[in-house]
This record gives sequence, structure tokens and C-alpha cells, in this order.
Amino acid sequence: MSISEEKKAVRTEIRRRLKQLDDEFLKTVEKELPEDIAGFDDELFKERFKTAKRIALYRPFGGEMPCDGLAKALMKKGIKCCFPRIEGDNMVFCDCNGLDDSFFENGTYSIKEPVKSMAPVDPESIDIVVLPAVAYNEEGTRLGQGKGYYDRFYAGIKGKKPLLLGICYDFQICSGIPVEEHDITADVIIAIPTADDDDDEEEA
Repeated sequence: MSISEEKKAVRTEIRRRLKQLDDEFLKTVEKELPEDIAGFDDELFKERFKTAKRIALYRPFGGEMPCDGLAKALMKKGIKCCFPRIEGDNMVFCDCNGLDDSFFENGTYSIKEPVKSMAPVDPESIDIVVLPAVAYNEEGTRLGQGKGYYDRFYAGIKGKKPLLLGICYDFQICSGIPVEEHDITADVIIAIPTADDDDDEEEA
């Protein structure tokens, strides 16, 4: 089996398990996520989070961790929140002061992204990037949706690099995920516990 086929198999299994998470659980996760982030006991993360002025987030899609509540909490604290917009084969981030339709439109792959009139921010001004992911291995290497936008974005930052924060469910940390040279690795991962014990906790 090729690396591409192995990655596809992991994505298929994780997406299956994501679909089984019920709406009430997801609402609870979104509500509690700001406190989970603020109280996370990791020295590297606490140091960077305490001084962060701009944090990159994403609008959830396809079972990704619901982080709209986190975005609202950060905005309330006066932290600038920027979100990705696809431009050709690349991705830029734009500041948004809210999550309503005056800031977002349906973009590539029908994912909500900042309207085209918004100017991109300097990537070196981003202190933390909250990564969307399908899965991570134990070392924190990310398995994304397969298009490579985050890998290319991070590789293109020549100066100060942001802290890469992975937020996922516990079952999204999997052993045996194949790694390629371009795959980025999260600096910190926060794993949210679930009650998902189906299939005898089979590994993806």
C-alpha cells in the first residue's frame, strides 16, 4: 500500500468516527474549549498564549473541532483572530472582527472564508496557528485533508514562525500514520477526551 493509500485509509476511518459524535457532545466541546485552552498546563503554550496578539483559527468543516466559540472568546479578550482564505494553490489569513456573514462567504470547497475585500495579514505577525486536522501521530505530525495548504503556508514563512497548536479528539491521535517530508508537526497538542469506545477502541 502506498503512502497516499495509507493516508486515505486513516482519513476514512477518522471521518467515520467523527460522524458518530452527537450534537450535544459537540455543543459541550465548543462551549468548554475556551476554558480548556486557557487552562492547558504546558509551559511553552502558556508562555506564547499569554503574550499572543494575533491567533489564526479556522471555520470548522467536515467534522473538524468546533472552534467558533474559542474565536468569540479570543475576540472578546481583544486578541486579533485571522482566518484562512484559499488563493489558487496557496492560503492567506485575514483578520475578522466577528463570525457573521459580513466577514465571511462560502469559498473553496464550500468552506467559510474571509471575503475577498479583506487584505491578508503578514504571516510573521501570527503568534499561534490553531490547526485543523484529520489526525496526528504520537509525535504531533499532522494528517490534514490532503490538499497541503497548511504545509505550504508554514513552509513559506521565512522569518518568525508561529506556534502550531493542534486541538483534536483523543481518537484522532493515531499510531502508524505515514509521514512525508512536507508534513508539519504541531508544537503542542490538546486532546479532548470522548466517550467513543466503539469497535473496541480500534486504532485508525
